[in-house]
Amino acid sequence: MSAATIRVAVLGLHNHYHIYPMAHYISQGTVPVIEWAGVYDERTLQAEQFAAKYGLTQTYSSKEALFADPTVDAVLVMSDTGSHEEDVLLCAKHGKHILLDKPISITVAQAERMVRAAEEANVIFMMAYLIRYLPSYVKARRLIEQGVIGKPLTMKISIRCPLYFITDSPDTKEPGWYVEPKRGGYGGFNDHGIHYADIMRYLLGSEPVSVFGQVAKLKHRELEVDDYGVCVVTMDQGEIVTIESTWHAPGWYAPMISQEECLIVGTEGEIQIHYQKSPQLEVSGNGINGREYFDWQGDDRYEICYKECLLDFVEVVQGNKPVSVGGRDGLKALRVIEGAYRSSDEGVLIPINSN
Repeated sequence: MSAATIRVAVLGLHNHYHIYPMAHYISQGTVPVIEWAGVYDERTLQAEQFAAKYGLTQTYSSKEALFADPTVDAVLVMSDTGSHEEDVLLCAKHGKHILLDKPISITVAQAERMVRAAEEANVIFMMAYLIRYLPSYVKARRLIEQGVIGKPLTMKISIRCPLYFITDSPDTKEPGWYVEPKRGGYGGFNDHGIHYADIMRYLLGSEPVSVFGQVAKLKHRELEVDDYGVCVVTMDQGEIVTIESTWHAPGWYAPMISQEECLIVGTEGEIQIHYQKSPQLEVSGNGINGREYFDWQGDDRYEICYKECLLDFVEVVQGNKPVSVGGRDGLKALRVIEGAYRSSDEGVLIPINSN
């Protein structure tokens, strides 16, 4: 790796919702420090089409070929969740820095091995938790840190998503690996719930200590995985957080009617985020007469999160800043989700390890 460039390979195109927008920003030169090395996906045609679209000159014939390329500095791991442990362990073994799509893995035990391997190999292990890079959530965190709403007391975050929105490539209408237990692990609750298990820590600055969950197949009973889940998390500073994530919604409500909603209530005010409609953020509290509104337009409404995540990764790899959201953060989020599923199965409150 030269001081000017970071050679990046793509491992898997299974979460096309994230890797394709990231590739768009890289290919148009918005993240000039990143230089393409190549791409591997077992679906050879899809890999070739991706390479042609985004200006990659190399498509690897196998994972082994990717890791045999001495020019690769870092890997964007966008494979199905069931492959994450193997892929991250290979990155660590070959000394490649890692930007991993959510969730970190299927089980907490896998995630612990992944974190340990990256630490022992001294490679950067960063999670692509994109909500952290949305302007509305960045603003909300600043407002909380400034004490505008006083001490946070409760937080509710939820999404309404139909199953037909979930596909395993841009050119299919099938959910594919997302609904296969061995490759996806869980279903609709984990899909966005894993994001929310991370964002609650980001916004509140506290850690989860227990979770009670209920997960079900409400609509799509033909699936092997769930299509709905809700859980209540108690944090170590006393906040109560409700997380809800679904695949049972009747229709897709984007782009300008909120299908994701977040409400943080404090002792002195509240923040409401609904980034898919205007205004994206409303706040009341200290120093505000009534309510104050914030809105963002163009790429800043949402797509900027992909660019900001990549720019953050570059800064970390170059040694300019510490990891802001690493593998251990992915592990902590998964402990909440795994605990919620276990709670649903056993009907009990599950304590959470905060290490």
